[in-house]
Amino acid sequence: MLEGFEHGFSEFAASFTAGDYVLWLGSGISRDVVPNVQELLVRVLEMLRTNIDYANPACPYSAALKEALVLAGLSQGDIDAIDLAVPVESWADRGGITWRLTSRYAEVLDIPVSGQPSDYLVWSGLDVPGTYGDPALEPDVEHLCIALLILEGVVGSAVTANWDGLIEQALAALTNEPDAIIRVIVRGEDFRQRNRRAELIKFHGCAVRARDDEATYRALLIARQQQISGWTERNENGVMRKHLELLYTDSPSLVVGLSVQDANMHTMIARSIEDLPRPWPHAPPAVVLSEEQLQAHHRHLLQMTYGSAEYETHAAEINDSAVLGSYAKPTLLALLFWTLTDKLLAVLSCLPGNSSWSGTETERLRLDLRQLRDNVAEHAEPANRAFLFQLVDLSILMLGIFRTGRAPASGAAYEPLSDRPIRDALQSPDFPGAAFGRLAVAISLLGRGHSDGDWTLLPGTTGAAEEGVLRLVAPPSAPTPREVRVFLVKDTHAAIALTMDGLADEDDPSTLIVLTEREPTPVVRSPRPRYGRVGSTGAGRVSIEDLYEAADSADDLYATFKLAGGL
Repeated sequence: MLEGFEHGFSEFAASFTAGDYVLWLGSGISRDVVPNVQELLVRVLEMLRTNIDYANPACPYSAALKEALVLAGLSQGDIDAIDLAVPVESWADRGGITWRLTSRYAEVLDIPVSGQPSDYLVWSGLDVPGTYGDPALEPDVEHLCIALLILEGVVGSAVTANWDGLIEQALAALTNEPDAIIRVIVRGEDFRQRNRRAELIKFHGCAVRARDDEATYRALLIARQQQISGWTERNENGVMRKHLELLYTDSPSLVVGLSVQDANMHTMIARSIEDLPRPWPHAPPAVVLSEEQLQAHHRHLLQMTYGSAEYETHAAEINDSAVLGSYAKPTLLALLFWTLTDKLLAVLSCLPGNSSWSGTETERLRLDLRQLRDNVAEHAEPANRAFLFQLVDLSILMLGIFRTGRAPASGAAYEPLSDRPIRDALQSPDFPGAAFGRLAVAISLLGRGHSDGDWTLLPGTTGAAEEGVLRLVAPPSAPTPREVRVFLVKDTHAAIALTMDGLADEDDPSTLIVLTEREPTPVVRSPRPRYGRVGSTGAGRVSIEDLYEAADSADDLYATFKLAGGL
């Protein structure tokens, strides 16, 4: 996927990191956490079956079950052949029945059960509080990536048809004050909340709120056919509908895990582009789909967005511009890698000018950052959730020690490189662009050594800051096996804190302290030259600012970095 962002989808990737895209999210992002549609249909059918009163020929549960089976295409003979004494899971054609009902899911949930509320099959059949509102549910990779992209400031609006609270939980796991980051909108009244960094619009309702306040939020759970068909016409949905239409009109859309088949979405999209259709060609693409291949309902979406005439003329080009070729998990992981790397690439422009350097030399630093990104991304599978948590822990540790020289407290919040798109952040005089630029240089040099085989770059040990932020392991061909603990700090104040807290030992030759800012003139107590060890048996100590200003080229910088660090 990263290769696609470099080439065919480069305009999309650049625009995404600029914060231009709205996320439209659906059940595909939660498929590994909550039951899929077929499992839920089994649950609904089983509830109806187990409640049948065989002594009552007019049993409402029996009638509802029969109606569902008719929707599945079964004849009366087929229905009579089913042994209702046997659980649905054991029915011979259970898979075929639920598969055929999947596309008619909303119709099944709209089947009335006499004597019960109209949403009975939704609330009780699906067990909304215990299924989607279960507090024991844990966010998956998709939810964590979305939360991280929100914290990094590149996602300002996310629209979801999902009922679960997994994105909110992901934010709560990453930051101590999620309510200060995002406003969650379920009702029109919620738009009156004070603006936050981002908004999460749950236009089909929220199971967590319905669990905690059934009287207010249960009726807002949208799943039944009549609810979906009439959603855009109901007055109480007017504010929500207008806001969604404005988002679709004003911003390009990234659709992730969402089939875009519901009638209310089609109506909303059609209305949103009546007065301002998207022209073709359009850069960046107006709609990008996190899908492996185009489906019929996707074509309909693209046709509505660009207009029938434009789509008929340019269908192949529009389709190619829209389909990423990957589903939610790899797409969102790739976007996270891309965003973090893009920020490091951008802050390189903040480095003070070096008259000896050309654009080609800086491009070599960028090349090594991209190569490191790709090397790291190769380890994301198969245990991608554990990998992502390790990446988050490493980021918290690295930036915590970089800024202060002290290990972050247990449960420390995730700190983004910038809380807005990086090119916006660079416009602020308070943003430490030069410091982050030198940090990017240090990471680039460490990544180059890994790519060149001079060492293997590994993360520090989780929960043991004294083991280093990063570790450099000598290659098998090295004369002696060796491992170096690396600490990246902003300045001498952070370096002093690092040693005072006992995280790094200045007398330990297996320690390397990399300062991004200039080293002060050495005093008698510490006669070591500013470029590093140079024969000393103590810890290595390197200043990126000093090395960068003295280097004639990227190759010279790398060679001096290795020498100064005793690597």
